[in-house]
Amino acid sequence: MTRGVSERRWWKEAAVYQIYPSSFADHSDRGNGTLRGILSKVDYLKDLGIDVLWLSPIYASPMADMGYDISDYQAIDPRYGTLEDWDALRDAVHARGMKLVMDLVVNHSSDQHAWFRESRSSKTSPKRDWYIWHEGKVNEAGERVPPNNWRSTFGAGSTWEWDEATGEFYLHTFLKEQPDLNWENPEVRNAVFEMMRWWLDRGADGFRMDVINFISKAEGFPDAPITDPKQIYQPFGGLSINRPRVHDHLREMHEKVLNDYDCFCVGECPGSEGPESFALYSAPGRNELQMVFTFHHQSFDRGNGGFGRAWNPEWKLSSLKKEWNRWHTELPKHGGWFANYLENHDQPRMITRMASEAPAHRTRSGQLLALLQASLTGTLYIYQGQEQGQVNVPPTWGEEEYKDVESIQLLAAERAYLARVGITGPEAEAYMERVLRDLRQTARDNGRTPVQWDDSRNAGFTKGTPWMRIHEDYPEWNAAAQCDDAGSVRTFWKAMLALRKAYPALVYGTFTPLDEDSDENYCYLREWEETGERLLVLLNFARGDGDGCAITVDTAKLGVDTASARLIASNDGAKEASSIDGPVTLAPWSGRIYLLSAGI
Repeated sequence: MTRGVSERRWWKEAAVYQIYPSSFADHSDRGNGTLRGILSKVDYLKDLGIDVLWLSPIYASPMADMGYDISDYQAIDPRYGTLEDWDALRDAVHARGMKLVMDLVVNHSSDQHAWFRESRSSKTSPKRDWYIWHEGKVNEAGERVPPNNWRSTFGAGSTWEWDEATGEFYLHTFLKEQPDLNWENPEVRNAVFEMMRWWLDRGADGFRMDVINFISKAEGFPDAPITDPKQIYQPFGGLSINRPRVHDHLREMHEKVLNDYDCFCVGECPGSEGPESFALYSAPGRNELQMVFTFHHQSFDRGNGGFGRAWNPEWKLSSLKKEWNRWHTELPKHGGWFANYLENHDQPRMITRMASEAPAHRTRSGQLLALLQASLTGTLYIYQGQEQGQVNVPPTWGEEEYKDVESIQLLAAERAYLARVGITGPEAEAYMERVLRDLRQTARDNGRTPVQWDDSRNAGFTKGTPWMRIHEDYPEWNAAAQCDDAGSVRTFWKAMLALRKAYPALVYGTFTPLDEDSDENYCYLREWEETGERLLVLLNFARGDGDGCAITVDTAKLGVDTASARLIASNDGAKEASSIDGPVTLAPWSGRIYLLSAGI
């Protein structure tokens, strides 16, 4: 591990809590979460052990993509409150020694932003080049068509939208309501940098940067390779992701903005490249970001090669471990740092995905995942409701309950495919049932149901009509019940966050995987030479009949000296043992952390 990685920094040791504002807490009867609702829960978060609050977008927005289409970067959307409400939240967070981080969405804006309105007003507009415009091509039939075959991230349509008024296409790697900004234009970059300084000067403590590795496109906009033959348009992949110019833009951002503040900066970086290339974003001396969100571990249960929302129920733990092991050993070697997360607003709930939501196993499953995440390298992120053990939406919910634009467009795209190839009747019905089955497992909606605060009406989330249906399990699964329960998922999470602060090796230590081929256990060592701390982590992910089963880990075969081992964490009621030189039986969905050497 390089010196830069092991060097202590507050943002490496922080516990970050992501808030998806629409679903967090409503202080009134609006039906959606508000800033005042967040303010009312600050003490709850402080008690949990949180250091940083990250707010998903709260800016003015037409809400085509739940706020990731921003029409004014320096205004709060009225559904969430006002700038004065934000100021009050900032003051409350800072008064408790925590930090407040904003979401920065600058690959694209809303098509209702003043910049884009002016850009599309005329080909001679001073802001025409603030976005990416193209005259397109003419096909054999004499029709004007998009300049290439790039597919929008949402749905199956083109990334190019025809603008009738000016007779050109504009690029949108996401929705047509989200035109991409032209980062090759220095005026655009300076406008973004000015906006960032405005928020930092107002008291924001940093940014999470949405799809920041999308901000540079391949020169000439060449066609993407055919990777999905059943669709007309193809994933653009490396033609708009991780382009070399991204690093130039980020270094300029660091020079003109970030270098002047002791702020938090993490970039969301989807893409399939490996640890060495991703280390370029965060390695010391690069002067870009502090860390990145990678997605190497999020496709383990996906079908169709990991694309889209197809589900693979036959996923293997060993395959997931291989990805984790590669990144946790290789990224630090190259000086990189990354976000340690399991859930967020774009992912389904991990208890459903990796463990068991069966009543007999749900609590222990949530605690096992806390053990896992608390013992992995990187800055730790918790997504709202994760600390309570929230799970995916019930399989009985109809497709009308899915509010996410990605889910809606995916269903429309699949039905359009069936119509295009002429599949009808029972075959089409069976096809769509498989699509819906997969969506129920993998949709972003699963992580967006409202937080369950208590057992009162609407789970204490709102006094009005919730914008999205609340999970029916809230009478038993809610924050109020868990805060008073010593054996709850939340209580265990609180203990794990405290444990992570007590043992720096869990943050900075080298990562050595053990028993790598097992599909039942996940075992590894964390060691930090600066303190001499050595910790052994044993986790039982055996699915057995689908609901988990006990396993035995023979520590003598792991090649680790456990003679002086001391148990410091478990979720199965295990007692401290003076020695574990031999088999250790782990109950279903349980895990343990042993301190092998306390160091100095």
